[in-house]
Formats: sequence, C-alpha cells, structure tokens
Amino acid sequence: MSRDTLYSGFAVCPKGLEALCAEELSHLEGLSECQAGRGGAQFRGTAEGFARANLWCRFPTRILLLLDQFRLRTAEDLLSAARRVPWERYMTPEQCFRVDANQAKAPLFKLSLGFASLRIKDGLCDRMREQTGRRPDVDTHLPDIRVWLFVDADKATLSIDTTGEPLFKRGWRFGKGEAPLRENLAAALMQVAQWDGASALHDPMSGSGTLIIEALSTHLGLAPGFHPARPRSFAFEGFAAGSGFQRLPMTALRQECAQRWLQAESVRLPTITAWDNDARMVKTTQDNLSRALPNKIAQQVQCAEHDFFNTAAPGAAGMLVTNPPYGVRLNMAEENEDKRRISEVLKRHYAGWAAWILSDDLQLDRAIRLKAARRFPVFNGDIECRWMRFDMVAGSAR
Repeated sequence: MSRDTLYSGFAVCPKGLEALCAEELSHLEGLSECQAGRGGAQFRGTAEGFARANLWCRFPTRILLLLDQFRLRTAEDLLSAARRVPWERYMTPEQCFRVDANQAKAPLFKLSLGFASLRIKDGLCDRMREQTGRRPDVDTHLPDIRVWLFVDADKATLSIDTTGEPLFKRGWRFGKGEAPLRENLAAALMQVAQWDGASALHDPMSGSGTLIIEALSTHLGLAPGFHPARPRSFAFEGFAAGSGFQRLPMTALRQECAQRWLQAESVRLPTITAWDNDARMVKTTQDNLSRALPNKIAQQVQCAEHDFFNTAAPGAAGMLVTNPPYGVRLNMAEENEDKRRISEVLKRHYAGWAAWILSDDLQLDRAIRLKAARRFPVFNGDIECRWMRFDMVAGSAR
C-alpha cells in the first residue's frame, strides 16, 4: 500500500468530548471527513495522518484503524468476519495479540463479550495460519497488536489499535492526587474555557497540576504524544511491512514536535499560580510541571501551599480553573459546607475573575447561589459532571 492510501479511522474519547475531538482531527494534515459519533469521532486519513493524530491530538484516548463492519446475526458471523480480515498485512506470526470487546446495544441473540472475543481470536488465528503457516500467540498483558470488537445490536466493527499506551498517558504523571483528572479531559476543559494565554491563570486547588499543565501545553503548541526526554512509541510502528505504516517519516515527524519544545523555551507567561492546602500535592505539582513542560516554562509557574478558603486572590483578575474535591472524596456534610464557602470566597476575593469549576453536582450554580454563564456537560470517568463558568462581576454578588 502507498503512503497516500486512505484508511477509515475512529478516535475514541471520553463521553461528551466527541465534537471537540472531531474538530481537532479536522485541523490535522492527512485527515478528512471528520465527524463526531458516539464515544469518539470517525475520519478518513493516510497512514501519516494517523501518525499525526497520535502525536498531536489532545482529546482522544486512542486512535483505531477500522478493518471491517458487518452484520451480526449469529456468533459464527464473528468467526467469518475475522477470517476475512487480512491480518497478515498488519502483523506477523511472531507477534502476540489480544482481543477486546465492548458494546453499545446488546446483540439480538445471547452473546457474552468474552465468547465474542474468543470467536474473533479463533478467526484471526485461522487466517494467519492459512496465509503464513503459523498462528500468533495471545498475550493479554503486553500484546504487540491489540484488536477491538465493537457490537451495536445487529452490527459489529473490527478495528486494530494504532496507539498502544493510551494517549491520555502523557508520560509525566508520576505523582497524583486521590481522584486525578485524566489529561485528555483536562485538555478539553481548558479548550472549553478558552484561556487566552495573556491573562492570569490560577488553580487554587490544583491537586497534581493537571489543568495548569494542559493549559500551558496547549498554549505553547506542544505535541501531547511527544516528549524529548521520554519519547514514546506507538502500536502502528510495529505493524507488518505490508500495512503502509512502515514507511512513515517518523524521525521527521518527531523533529517537528521537538522544534516546538525549543521554541517554547523563549515564551514569557503571564502570572500562573497553582495552590493546594497539602504540601505534598504542591511538591507533586512542581515535579509534574518540571517533567511535563520545558524547564523555563515550568519555572514561571508559582506553586504554593495555600488554603483557598482563607487566602485572597493572587493578584490582578484573570481566569480561575479548578476541580475541587467532590463525590467520593468528601462526605456529604463537608461537601455542602465547602460549596457555600466557595461562593463566599469568590464573591469576596475574586471580583472581575472568570471562574470555571468542575463539579459532580449538576445544580452547583443553585447550591452556591451564583448564576452560571456556561454549563458544559462532561464525564469524569463514570461520574457525570458539569464544567461551569461564573463571571464574578466587580461590585455585584452575581
């Protein structure tokens, strides 16, 4: 296959981020026909476009290469479909693999996802034995190739993972709080907040610093799938020679990412502050900043141990962003009391600020008696949340 061959792909992302994901993909060279779907965004692209998506996309969890879509009426349809796919184009018998299955709507007949995975595994091995004389081994822990089956009532889709380690794992997070935001969700929240890169940015309950880090990475134009000191590989780099993914200019693509890091070193930031009332988390934020960003950028972020409820704003008005403790991290009495106190502190100390707060209380604005200028629905893992903006107008309680 040539480097210009077009493949069908699907970028998996957290629920609620599908439109953002499709928009992000549409700006990448080598990708087209980007459209939001359930749980992600579909697109068409060249092999190089897939590589760029893995390097540069902030919102997806992984990038899948779609291999086949078929009608699902019996379990034997799974075996037949797996036998049709030219697996030998993407893998060799020496490589190990695993099959993962999930579903939107259950099929119209009794079928467990475990048995569905087994049928795909059998069909893949049959095809590889017919084409190469050998069958590959299964490794559920560290597979070279990861195959995905998605079932939706009487339809099924077979895909191969081009990513490997999930894209939200940027490689800098060694320390974290009790319930950290995933990096791709934090990036999406900051995209919605639209920080301009010129006004002050403040997280008074920063935890491990994820919101600040993702905001700065986006502002500087750093590729989330690249780090000069800890370069990662992607699953497509291990595809077989016939896949069309083995002739990609990966050295040049990574050099493009490295150049952005060099350019970022000279950027001067406005006032950026990250607070937490736990000294251990302040140290964690500092360590994460130093790993995630160029040194001269990390050094400009002011990290300090402060209690949001007993400390005035850090300076001139700007944007406040935070993911305060909620849900399983607080008992109900503590949570309700903190909601009231958040409102009081914002009114007293943050006049003129735009405050963005993530909460699992879908009616947080009513609870704290502030009018939300915007409410953006997202899921933090399995928890439905709202990312709410409060414009703290000077001289007004609202």
